Amino acid sequence: MTLTNPLGIDIFELVLFLVEFSHYIIGGAAVLLVFAFPPERIVSANGKTKSVKKDYSKKIALALFVPGLIVTLVASVIFASWEDAYVRGYEIFKYPSLRSKLENYIETGEDDLNDILESDKYAPTLGLVEARYLMKDLLRHTVFHTNDHNEDNIDEGYNKGNDWFKATLGQSMMYTSGLYPNGDETLEQAQDYKIDYVADAIELKPGMSVLDIGCGWTYVANRLTEKHGANVTGITLSKEQLAWGQELNKGNSATILLQDAMQLKQRTDLPEEGYDRVTSLEMAEHVGIRRYQEFLKMVHSMLKDDGVFYFQVAGLRRAWRYEDLIWGLFMGEHVFPGADASCPLGWISTQVERAGFEIQRVHNMGSHYSKTLDHWLDNWHASKDYIEGKYGAVAYRRWEVFLAWSVRAARQGSSTLFMLTLTKAGEEGRRIDSQNHLVPKDVPSMGNFW
Repeated sequence: MTLTNPLGIDIFELVLFLVEFSHYIIGGAAVLLVFAFPPERIVSANGKTKSVKKDYSKKIALALFVPGLIVTLVASVIFASWEDAYVRGYEIFKYPSLRSKLENYIETGEDDLNDILESDKYAPTLGLVEARYLMKDLLRHTVFHTNDHNEDNIDEGYNKGNDWFKATLGQSMMYTSGLYPNGDETLEQAQDYKIDYVADAIELKPGMSVLDIGCGWTYVANRLTEKHGANVTGITLSKEQLAWGQELNKGNSATILLQDAMQLKQRTDLPEEGYDRVTSLEMAEHVGIRRYQEFLKMVHSMLKDDGVFYFQVAGLRRAWRYEDLIWGLFMGEHVFPGADASCPLGWISTQVERAGFEIQRVHNMGSHYSKTLDHWLDNWHASKDYIEGKYGAVAYRRWEVFLAWSVRAARQGSSTLFMLTLTKAGEEGRRIDSQNHLVPKDVPSMGNFW
């Protein structure tokens, strides 16, 4: 309980509820606005009916309820962040906020980036920058999140230039977390291991059909095709990813399509019987909270009954802190616009189960994402002269802040990585096969008790 939240309301849960059901809330308010408050009528002594002077006060109050609630939530979070920083001992009147200090670094290059992030000198408080973004862009994308928004966000998120992303991601061009089973793997080894882990999780066999939703620069599709013998169809909404992927896979059987995932069912050239396996690695964040169910139910309808769905998503910790929120707003503004569906595991598991899936295995690998991001940061530093020469020093430092801050976020748990292996609920045979395959192996044994 705090001064800014005396009732102890769980703001996170409230926001998730309001966003997920925003179309019902707004629609219900609109119906009430039109029909709930008709003008009062009186009957005179001679039996004639006439309307009294209309009173618009109730309608005005109702019309202002939703925007008023939004403004109240935003204001309460801003003030609560300052209260939290003060209670935790930050010198909030001596030093600028963390976001302000980072913005100054981006513009000027002054001070040491690692010191700004790791010294705990600069308070993670929200201010005008965050308020403006919340009111203008985040709410527009989060509440409505149309297909047009998806296309609008692609340029900022993925069409910066393939040279930009190669300077970050390295040779594999994998924009998702790797896995480091021994801890000393190179970036390329960690990415290869991750793809082979996916193939094992879904029990991939040669000749199986695979739909990879959000295939990126198609290295997953390439390796599943060439190393595991699958028939892969990858879809992306980025024209630059499409061109790269078609070039990478021109010597194999993989099919790469330019397609908005949310309109995938409109295609007539996909197999009516569905796919043996479906994979989606860190794409669903772009679907949005409001349309998450729509996406998952579409995947459910495109997966064969005995199929397996591998679902990898960047998520958040449930016991959130204000730095988590400030980092997320920076990401939404400069890195992944419209990607509002990074959520805690409990919310994600509820969504997949509501859509008709059963969770067979889930891993939390956020610390491995931190290692991946650290490798990306090394790549970025090595490309400094080239990037600054072509894109400018400010653009270079903004991306450097994204990578360095995300290393910290994934390391401490502000952001994390959830890896889910899913089957259709009610498919007994598939359930048994998957659980037999996924049973924990190589567990150290202390011998039999008896």
